[in-house]
Amino acid sequence: MGSILRVIKEFFNGVKPDMMFIDIDGVMTITRGSYILDLDVVKLLREVESLKLPICLTSGNAYPVVLTLQRYLGFSSLFIAENGCVIHINKNYIKLCRESLDPIVEEISKRFGLPKSDSNLYRFCDRAFRITGDLRSNISRVREIEKEIMNLYPNIYALYTGYVMHIYPKDCDKGRAMEIIAENLNIDLGRSIAIGDSVTDIPMLKKVGFGVAVGDADEELKSIARLVLPFKASESTKIFLLELIEYLKSIG
Repeated sequence: MGSILRVIKEFFNGVKPDMMFIDIDGVMTITRGSYILDLDVVKLLREVESLKLPICLTSGNAYPVVLTLQRYLGFSSLFIAENGCVIHINKNYIKLCRESLDPIVEEISKRFGLPKSDSNLYRFCDRAFRITGDLRSNISRVREIEKEIMNLYPNIYALYTGYVMHIYPKDCDKGRAMEIIAENLNIDLGRSIAIGDSVTDIPMLKKVGFGVAVGDADEELKSIARLVLPFKASESTKIFLLELIEYLKSIG
C-alpha cells in the first residue's frame, strides 16, 4: 500500500493537513448499508487526533445521532449533520436550513411509494425515506426517482446514499457547512482531507484539496476523488488511516 503513502506525501509535501472530514455510514461502518461501526477505524481516528490532526465527522444522519457518536467516540467537538444542514462547532449549534420540508414529505412518500424513515422524528432539516424491497437492488430506478423528485421540487436535493434517500434544501450541503467551519476555525480547506462513499459527499470532496473515496463508493464520487482506495467501506478507510498516520509521524 506504499502507493497511498506516496500520494499523501506528494500532495502535502511535509506539511500537516489542517483537518480531516470523514463520513460515517459506509466509511466508518463495516459495509455500506450496515450500521455496525468498525472499532479499528475508531481507534485509528483517535490516533490521528492524538497527532494533532482534528477530525470532523460529516453525516447525513440526524443531529442527535452524530452528537452522540462524537461524544462517545471521543472526537473533537465538531461535526456536520443532516448532509450539511446542521453544524456543531465547540458546543455551538448552527442550523443552515430556513424552512421545514415536512409539507412535501407526505406527498413524496405517497407518490413514489417510499416509506418515511423513523429518524425523521429527530431531524431538524433533512428528511429521509427508506428504500425497500426490489427497489434496493434497482439503483437505476432509484436514480430516476431522485431526478423526478428534484424536477417536482427544484429547490431540494433528493439523493440516495445506500442507506436512505435524503431530501434537503439546495442551499445546504456538506461543502457549504465546511466553508462555515473553515471560516470559524481558520482552516485551509485546500490543505484538508475528506473521505466519503456516496453522492452526498461530492460537495465535501470538491471543497478540499485531498478528496478520498472508499473502494465501493458511488461512481460519481470516485470520478472526482484524488485517491480511490482499494477494498470496501471500513477496510478501505483503515488502509488509508494507517498510511496517513505513518505520514504524520514522519513529519513530527
